[in-house]
Amino acid sequence: MKKYLFVLSALAIISLSTSAQPDSAAIHRGHIMRKGTHTYHKHTMANLNLTDEQKQQAKTINQDYHNKVTALEKEDNITLKDYRAQKAALEKERRDKFHALQTPEQKNKMAESKKKQHERMKMMAQKRMEKMKTNLSLSDEQVMKIKEQQQSMLQQEKAIKEDTTLSREQKREQFLTLHKTYKDNVNSILTPEQIKKREELRNERANEWKNKQDNKPS
Repeated sequence: MKKYLFVLSALAIISLSTSAQPDSAAIHRGHIMRKGTHTYHKHTMANLNLTDEQKQQAKTINQDYHNKVTALEKEDNITLKDYRAQKAALEKERRDKFHALQTPEQKNKMAESKKKQHERMKMMAQKRMEKMKTNLSLSDEQVMKIKEQQQSMLQQEKAIKEDTTLSREQKREQFLTLHKTYKDNVNSILTPEQIKKREELRNERANEWKNKQDNKPS
């Protein structure tokens, strides 16, 4: 297994080295997404009001998962396909165990939280669409086509998230491919002038965010 992890690391290094300049807009968007995801999970866990016993059980479940993944990564005679399948199974096992330790009320809270998160994502997408229409002077036909692309992407994202046969790495790869396809499809709807304007606005927001980070007191 070590040789597969080495190959993946090497590919990641090659990918990074081939980029002459970092995409500050992409870094900014990635930071916002990671921060939002972390905040969401932290808020969700706090709302479950786990008992001390449940917290200890959750800690044990997580430790058991990490121990099994570490052992899996040390296996030399395993294919990458089998590694990913077994890791996905371990992730599902961890989710099932965590779900089992929850009370019915906590399970309902978790389900409600996921529903609210989905609704927030839809509202955010709608706001982004309205802002894009104004900033890029989109026609009604363009707005309709982009909305169709957004809806398709959200449905595919949901399918990927709910696919328990995929490991976290596989889901990440599929998300990256999906988002690239979405971007390409949207660009095919926009005019060259609108694409240029969109990138300029993204870079402006990214630079503003970077300046705020640089000016934060250390």
